[in-house]
Amino acid sequence: MNCAFTIQFSWTLAALLLSLVLVESQRTSFPNRRDCEVVDLVFILDRSWSLRSPANFQKELDFVSQVVSVLDFENSRVSVITFSDDADLNIRFSDYYTLADFQRAVRALPWVGGNTYTHKAIELMMTEENQRSRDRAGITSIGVIVTDGGSTDPYRLEDVVRQVHDKRIEMYAIGVGDEVNQKELEMLASSYDHVYLLKNVNALSQIQDKLAARFCRGTPAPSTQAPPQDICRSEPADIFFLVDASSSLLNQENFAKELQFVVRIVDNIIVGARPDDSRVGVITFSTDATLEFGLSRHTSNRAVKDAILALNFTTGDTFTHKAIDIMYDQFNKFMRRSTRVKKIGFVITDGQSTDPNSLRASIDTVKALGIEIYAVGCCEVSGAGDFDSQELEMMASDRSKVAQVDNLDKLNEITFKLNLKTCT
Repeated sequence: MNCAFTIQFSWTLAALLLSLVLVESQRTSFPNRRDCEVVDLVFILDRSWSLRSPANFQKELDFVSQVVSVLDFENSRVSVITFSDDADLNIRFSDYYTLADFQRAVRALPWVGGNTYTHKAIELMMTEENQRSRDRAGITSIGVIVTDGGSTDPYRLEDVVRQVHDKRIEMYAIGVGDEVNQKELEMLASSYDHVYLLKNVNALSQIQDKLAARFCRGTPAPSTQAPPQDICRSEPADIFFLVDASSSLLNQENFAKELQFVVRIVDNIIVGARPDDSRVGVITFSTDATLEFGLSRHTSNRAVKDAILALNFTTGDTFTHKAIDIMYDQFNKFMRRSTRVKKIGFVITDGQSTDPNSLRASIDTVKALGIEIYAVGCCEVSGAGDFDSQELEMMASDRSKVAQVDNLDKLNEITFKLNLKTCT
């Protein structure tokens, strides 16, 4: 064989292999499905006449099939609703427990045609959500609506959407084509960063990896830009805020001061769905404790802060241990496996626990799970007595994680002691 030809062939082969490696390296890399967050995900798909053809509807179905491929189907659940003149629950949460079976079923759904009665699909989602919340309490509920036009009955839709947001369902809204109603999409979505505007149905394939990354916590969202080299970021953490809502706070105004304190801490971290991002959940407590939203519910600082500031004052006694127990349960079920991710609980209270013995037992349990506890105490606004300094120290992981003020207005003075912000 000619020597020059052999050398040229070798260089050509090497270049071809190198190009294949580069292409492969640029693809989005998702972790094992078992590393993804457990979620309950419902897709709401427009099947109206404006899609123009079964082929375009099929592109919606292919999009769904690809997005769910990152989920752990042994634990997560997916349902599908399609809508036009009416809405149908085509796939229930309980119908399929393997990815292959689900993908086969979703790709076989028929295009129907008709008008765009979006509110009927949302109402059907709420019916399914009411059943789901009873069966799978504590698991994040996510809705994704894909539509190519404005709703035929926008007034009915507006009424229904209020119920969705009251239920704290994390909603994404995807508009396809030039006939979508952007304001309507923004109303449907949980926040502005949950809205996608696409030129046509072909563009769905361009966002499927990005959307999948937001559902699969711990998955890097694809990016076409290199990350900046000198930036301030927070260390990744899963953080629960336990906020006192008992009667001793007296009113919503004082409760709001606690919420503003929490928001200031959130400003010092980066909330998101990537491995280096933090997640935030909130529990309020008085006579009972309520999981206001879990770690996976909101994936942006704005969405978290909006949800916090919307919380309502409840009144009651100070059963702090009930909030601690909910936090333990949430961390036990949904914490990330990476040792890089800190597990943190902030307890913010204006008075001594109504049941200190149960509180001590609950605190011992969460500390055994490796949760780092901060305890923040403030005066009892009602004048019935101050917080218990010894109880704060008992709750906290160490004395450096105890903060005390004698006035709610002074909470902002201690925010800087508790933030996680680091610059690299």
